[in-house]
Amino acid sequence: MTMTTTIHQDQLVEIAGAVWSSLLGMTLCELETSQASPADAGHSWTAAVHISGSRNVSVLLSCSTTLARRAAAAMFQTGEDDLDDGDIADAFGELANIIGGSLKCLQPEPSQLSLPTVSQGASHVVTIPGAELVEHVELECDGDRLSIAVWNRRDDQRRDQPVQLGRRLQ
Repeated sequence: MTMTTTIHQDQLVEIAGAVWSSLLGMTLCELETSQASPADAGHSWTAAVHISGSRNVSVLLSCSTTLARRAAAAMFQTGEDDLDDGDIADAFGELANIIGGSLKCLQPEPSQLSLPTVSQGASHVVTIPGAELVEHVELECDGDRLSIAVWNRRDDQRRDQPVQLGRRLQ
């Protein structure tokens, strides 16, 4: 991939698919807009990383507990019943970190990637001050949904836009 200042949907799908396949041995499929998650999709895990530099970008991943647990089990090569919430948080945060790091490489230098922040629970509300949604994809892994949203903070914006995760972002 070449360096760009804009992150595109096809790049998100390609990066997430490569991470899921190579690291977890799992396949992600992009969902059509008509198949996107309903408002009550029940996203229970959210991981966020922030890229700062000439562009300030936030990357949010959200999914069900089922998918987060399956991903953690694959990452740690253990049974799902052997995981606690801390293990799941570590794995899901690392997935956000890897995807965010790949997106960081597409941004102009210099740029830095934050440590991941992970939260658990339904109906998350995340506020990214002065940000606008620039890209969003809904993916599926064996019947479970993964949502990836990219937000761009613009210097000329002053209003916050709260993000209701688990709701369809467009």
